[in-house]
Amino acid sequence: MPKISQILANHQPSSRRPRRIVTVSGRGVRGIFPSRKSAKAAQFESLIEEMALRALEGAPSVKSFTTQPRVFEYTDGALQRRYTPDVEIQIETADATVFLEVKDDRTFTPHSKAAARIRAALPHLRRCGHRFHIVLRSDLLANDLQDKLALLLRMRPLRGKFRPDLDASLWDPENGTPPPADIQQQWEDAKRQCDDLLRRIMKRDPDDLLSVATR
Repeated sequence: MPKISQILANHQPSSRRPRRIVTVSGRGVRGIFPSRKSAKAAQFESLIEEMALRALEGAPSVKSFTTQPRVFEYTDGALQRRYTPDVEIQIETADATVFLEVKDDRTFTPHSKAAARIRAALPHLRRCGHRFHIVLRSDLLANDLQDKLALLLRMRPLRGKFRPDLDASLWDPENGTPPPADIQQQWEDAKRQCDDLLRRIMKRDPDDLLSVATR
């Protein structure tokens, strides 16, 4: 199978409108991800969140997703707390809403403030019947998947207005235009890897990451 870099040397990417990214001191990178699976603007607040959205966009099992979907308010002892997950996803085979939190495992440890915040909110989410999983930077960078996705999504035809009836896993769902055979092969392989990645994440108990130090 030809490498993605070799494919891009033979196929010029489609022209695209520039995406506005604002660097905020202390907050990393912010931007809007051009998703066919999100009815509202899919916002990210870090490069890791952008990587997660790429994987969700590529995974055929993910039918739709929403970033910063809702604020959960709950009581923790005498304290009134609020928690907002990064992403809510709807999966074809899931019988419940799935929420995701995206973290950098270089700094995310059981003793970090981020872990304490999730540990406090997790019982409330479970009482409400919600499924919750933690996505790590190391998950997203495995097998050079991000490089493949970034280049393929750059080549993909521009999306139109959001339509929930479209099959967003197709290369060009709005117009039905197929890519060259080599690009199609790479696209199908990337989609399979995205689904495999999501299955691995959803098999992992978040308690394991909150109680055992991560690398």
